[in-house]
Amino acid sequence: MNLDTFVGQKEIVFTLKKALKNPFHAYIFEGEKGFGKKLLARVFSKHILCENKSSCGVCKSCRLFEASSHPDFHIIKRQEDKKEISVESIREIIKDLSRGPIFSDKKVFIIEEGEELSISAQNALLKTLEEPPTYALFIITCNNIERLLPTVLSRSIVLSFKRYSASEIAKILEQNGLEPKDYIVKLCKGNPKIALDFYNKEVQNKRDYIFDKLLCYDGASFDLIKEFESDFEKLKNDFEFLFENIIYFLRDALFYKKTKSIELITNTDKLEKIIEFSNKHTISHIYKLLQDFMILEKYPDANVISDNVLDMIFLKLSGG
Repeated sequence: MNLDTFVGQKEIVFTLKKALKNPFHAYIFEGEKGFGKKLLARVFSKHILCENKSSCGVCKSCRLFEASSHPDFHIIKRQEDKKEISVESIREIIKDLSRGPIFSDKKVFIIEEGEELSISAQNALLKTLEEPPTYALFIITCNNIERLLPTVLSRSIVLSFKRYSASEIAKILEQNGLEPKDYIVKLCKGNPKIALDFYNKEVQNKRDYIFDKLLCYDGASFDLIKEFESDFEKLKNDFEFLFENIIYFLRDALFYKKTKSIELITNTDKLEKIIEFSNKHTISHIYKLLQDFMILEKYPDANVISDNVLDMIFLKLSGG
């Protein structure tokens, strides 16, 4: 893949193409997780390091890059056993920068999930950003730009990634050998990673699990509610996924209940379940459930209040 074949983010790609011959020393790729920031950082890096600045794939630099052994290319990220990217990791970068590039005219450093940089690490990096060697290039990918110091932001070019169009999502799926399905293109909300995840069997199983549980509720007793609550502990780490799927399911059921038409339904692969649920409940009941879940979805930390949230969910579903 190169800048010409990268799908989406046209404005950012155009900016990076113009910068190939004379790039700025630091870029911040910021935006929602799954928007292709890491992928584009690698694509841009390969162009920068290429002898022809074209990601030719045949020069020594490109071959080393593709073999993940380019001595002038480094990726820095949080270690699994650490809570943040330490100042020691940044000091290693600074030490490495004291030596010039080996094969290219640049040394490229990608810092992934830059919001995980400790404050001391950001301050150490800042000194280098203020007076970088001419051959230094930093690319910081970031899901939460608010956690970066204003001084780091001010010494970098910030490029904000946007949601992808339906046609771009379809093209990305095709590039990955997948058949674009209408309901996935709609449900992914312009996020390629979410779209790709839908083709994962485990994700589909979770979705089926949620929908099947919804179909079970029809004035359930409190004991049954608690039983289902313990089942939902399996999804404690997937609250965003849980709420989004329930909300889209209820919205589809409401549309069908009011119109008896399937044209507005998003979960087109689950029509039978949506119609079954719709036939079980009144418009006012479905509408109230939808409102309740949209309120519950706003809880900021499901891990802290998961027990209370789950109690509320199933009480709502039982009409409590």
